[in-house]
Amino acid sequence: MDQGTTLLTIESALRIVFGLRFLSSGISNVRRWPHATHTAKLVFPQGATFFGMLATAMMVLGGSGLTLGLQTPIAALMLALFLIPTFKVHQHWLQVLPNTLKAVGESITNEEAKGQFQLIGRHAIHSHEVGWQTNIVLLVMALFFCARGSAAFGLDNLMDSWVVRIF
Repeated sequence: MDQGTTLLTIESALRIVFGLRFLSSGISNVRRWPHATHTAKLVFPQGATFFGMLATAMMVLGGSGLTLGLQTPIAALMLALFLIPTFKVHQHWLQVLPNTLKAVGESITNEEAKGQFQLIGRHAIHSHEVGWQTNIVLLVMALFFCARGSAAFGLDNLMDSWVVRIF
């Protein structure tokens, strides 16, 4: 396989995996409803139900679009717009978790259970410490596909004149 074909194949695989990551997360939000509204309330105290539904729709539609290579620039823009407020979610939990973990940990009397709880707490904090960093990577990838679109192996290539270009 020549380098051009290899790059298009890898780029397509990246687009598909990226799309599936958000599609599965969006479907998870549907199954665990109203979890998305609780998370949305951290960023949007007013209208949390609306914003939870909007975030879930953006993940499902954006993820589907990227996976299929269908209206790829718009699908990627949906994901970029979804990702921006998630930085505040990570910030919230990094501020709240330490005190919450301390208070709950102090109420646990069994030493083995206390040790296990502390381990879970460290993992929870770590996930939000790296979560915002991961979101930067995902945001850059979304912006890449906003600009690039579906280079190959996507439905956009079958209906190029219908694709809405952002850049």
